Amino acid sequence: MRSRLYLAAALLAAAAASATPAVAQRAECRLRINTNPSSWIIRGYDPFGNSAPSGTFDLVFTNSGDAECTFYPVFALDGEPFGLSAGNGRRTPYGIVDLFGGYDATPLAGRTQRRTGRRAVVVAPRGQQVVQYRLVVDDRSISGGGLHDQRVEIEAEATDGTPIVAEQLVLGLDVLPSATLGLSGAYRVNNGRALVDLGELQEGIAEVPLQLRVQSTGRYKLTLASRNNGRLQLPGTDWFVPYGLAIDGQSVELAGGSGEYSSPTGQGLRRDSLPIRFRIGDVSDRRAGTYSDVISISVAPL
Repeated sequence: MRSRLYLAAALLAAAAASATPAVAQRAECRLRINTNPSSWIIRGYDPFGNSAPSGTFDLVFTNSGDAECTFYPVFALDGEPFGLSAGNGRRTPYGIVDLFGGYDATPLAGRTQRRTGRRAVVVAPRGQQVVQYRLVVDDRSISGGGLHDQRVEIEAEATDGTPIVAEQLVLGLDVLPSATLGLSGAYRVNNGRALVDLGELQEGIAEVPLQLRVQSTGRYKLTLASRNNGRLQLPGTDWFVPYGLAIDGQSVELAGGSGEYSSPTGQGLRRDSLPIRFRIGDVSDRRAGTYSDVISISVAPL
């Protein structure tokens, strides 16, 4: 009889134990930011072209959790002053526009400013969301050629301000070595050529106001080629008048057919106006007529 009572009690205890409910795990948001590529670089920008430097880039937010993620993307500086840098101490401003939320995400004060009414990003469980951005650089402040960049941190910030996840990102502008050449002063254009009238030829400096206008991302070199090897020639004859020229006070010899001028040392974007002076040689006992030469000038960044 005792044995039966003991067995019944044991079965009752086992039944009570099996009735205890299991504790369920809480659903969580598990967010990851895909910053591939890890650098948003605007490539091959020519500062003397006709287009402003800009580029469109994507961030992919992936939720591997069982609860939806609701957050705001935030750009934050990594302890540096705001602006792209080429390592020369000067910084170039830029702007970041969130095309998904339709607001300015630029970290002007160190991080993206919170604004009322901006659209939050919502990523469903086991889902993804692409957020697109436009990076625009202020080309009026570009300090020279090469790579201008800044390291930032992209954060996903919950609606209550709590950080969820963060990744490193590099913003940048790659400025091509570039140079342009123009002319100003006393000249006229004929069939695409600049014609410079030296007046009545007299030995000495021809008083003609003429300047080369050079824009360059840094130092540059001018190469000059003379069709008549530094001589003003009377067409169809052997008569000539030797001449030389100086650019910004630097003598350029053309007797061998070509000469060079190198800009002064210095870094950064340059906009130079270089006066040209023509030095006329001996004109005595020369036959009357119009003497001329053709000079080709090209510029290349160094």
